[in-house]
Amino acid sequence: MITSAFISKLRRKYNDSPVKHEDIIQGDGSSTVYRTQFYPILEGSFSLYVGGVLKTLTTDYTIDLDTGDLVLAAATSAEIRAQYKETKFRDQNWLEVIQDSFDSFGDQFFKSVVRSTSGITLSAGVQVYDCPDDCIRLTEALESTSYLSSGPFAQVNTNQRYDRWSNKLILGQQPSRANYMQISYLRKLSRPTAVTSALDVEDYWLDLVDLKAGAEFLRSLANRYAQQGNATIEEGYLSVAQLRQLANDNETMFENRKRKLKPIMPASTILYNMPGGGKV
Repeated sequence: MITSAFISKLRRKYNDSPVKHEDIIQGDGSSTVYRTQFYPILEGSFSLYVGGVLKTLTTDYTIDLDTGDLVLAAATSAEIRAQYKETKFRDQNWLEVIQDSFDSFGDQFFKSVVRSTSGITLSAGVQVYDCPDDCIRLTEALESTSYLSSGPFAQVNTNQRYDRWSNKLILGQQPSRANYMQISYLRKLSRPTAVTSALDVEDYWLDLVDLKAGAEFLRSLANRYAQQGNATIEEGYLSVAQLRQLANDNETMFENRKRKLKPIMPASTILYNMPGGGKV
């Protein structure tokens, strides 16, 4: 699923559907700083007309999407018309809590990389090799029996072990010549970097991301209402305490379901000791 589609789903579930607004302000001929009536403002939804003419962002004005602060490049006495969508959480905010959800998985959730030829290349006289940055656990290390990139590949012909904490493959003795390798490993989940990114999770893990992101949204909303002294939302009235309790409930469900859905880590085929294979 694309992150933007998942954000739309979260908005529907947690009552964060964007609301259209139009503010009409009469310019006074001297002021350049104004503020929209509602905010935060959804990315890509803001349009500004001055005297009926559409203006260009950064050239004619700037807008702070979090505070609604509007700054014109030049004062005007004409009518200022701002059209935009108000939201409780901007897309960037939702992206950040989704990223936090991915971080909370730690190394307990992972994907598999099977026999990749791009992770490690053996070098003559070298015994310690860095594994890929996203590697959580090395499960298989093979070398080419023909010294060609096309293989065939077989178990590395020396004792070997994988050190998780340094993320390194350690051979028992130095290879006499360079060679190609294939490695299989468990990799970290890739956190989305933009709303256009695909979510790197199994479909049945999306509920976990939903719960964790929702908890952070509800807690942020409670903090905002506590500061503003306003705890009303469209479905009715919820107190700050109730919003925080809902956030805590989400967190509890997240932790319980995470324990149930955590995948089983497969056994490693890295051989620690082969007779005559050299010391590790």
